[in-house]
Amino acid sequence: MTNQYMTKLYHDLLSNSPQTVTIDIPADMGTGQISQIVTKQGAVVSDWRMNYFSDMNVQGVSSEEYIQMLFCFNDGVSWNIADNRQSASIQKGESCIYRGHGKMEYLCYSKKSDFLFKNVKIPLSYFYKILNDYFEAGEIEVYQKKLLDGISKVNITPYMEHIFAELKDFTQYRGGLGYLFLESKVFELLSVYLSEVLELSILASTYVAISRSDRDSIIEAKRIIDSQLALAPGCEELARQVNISTSKLTKGFSSLFGTSVHAYVIDQRLEKAASLLLESNLNVSQVAILVGYSKASNFAAASKGNTE
Repeated sequence: MTNQYMTKLYHDLLSNSPQTVTIDIPADMGTGQISQIVTKQGAVVSDWRMNYFSDMNVQGVSSEEYIQMLFCFNDGVSWNIADNRQSASIQKGESCIYRGHGKMEYLCYSKKSDFLFKNVKIPLSYFYKILNDYFEAGEIEVYQKKLLDGISKVNITPYMEHIFAELKDFTQYRGGLGYLFLESKVFELLSVYLSEVLELSILASTYVAISRSDRDSIIEAKRIIDSQLALAPGCEELARQVNISTSKLTKGFSSLFGTSVHAYVIDQRLEKAASLLLESNLNVSQVAILVGYSKASNFAAASKGNTE
């Protein structure tokens, strides 16, 4: 009786666990696969890895029932939206968030390009519930304005990469625990993403007593750091590249982002390192070099200092 009970329980746990559905790209068209998981709340997390032998034209309707977050980790792509002569594009290292518009989209995947996208679709009704449950009226207004009336772009941060690297660990849990873990990672990713969107809105406002030109320079400095993390310039060189004095850069960066340039670089490098250690077979020394440390000991010291 006990064995039968445990066998049934284990079977039920397995059948109630999140399931990954995978579709291979037809061998005569190219290589790669598309996989997706659906959470209990109806959010869809998908992974697209594709390389086509010839240009591939595709079309489809962007559902109005979802908020979409698209992350581009390799070759970029552009698409056209029917009826309103609008086009959009996303390049390596970029992400975008937008509400589906219910119109046909036309897209061409260029031949012999390595495409790697991650996509998170959140039901609009669920998204509204999250906004109403967790945010104040002023925050909700900012998000609705930024997310429901166009396409908002932000750079993919090391923290976002880290979340994606951890997200696949849902397979270690069975039954409802798997769904709970998966949902928590979608929540975490959405939180990080919305903080970037809100930050950009605040920076564009008059709340911070920094001139518009200096603010633009400081935001550009952050973009430079994010785009070349391993070789991020020092403060003096960074200030020169964005045409601002070193003192204005350091003071303004701390004012806008709540941390110093140096501390920001270290934090982002450690987040990038964590995602590489989770996703790849690289050892600590190799990861240290990739994120900007010539010696593993320097990387270890940075990690230790960050946790104290």
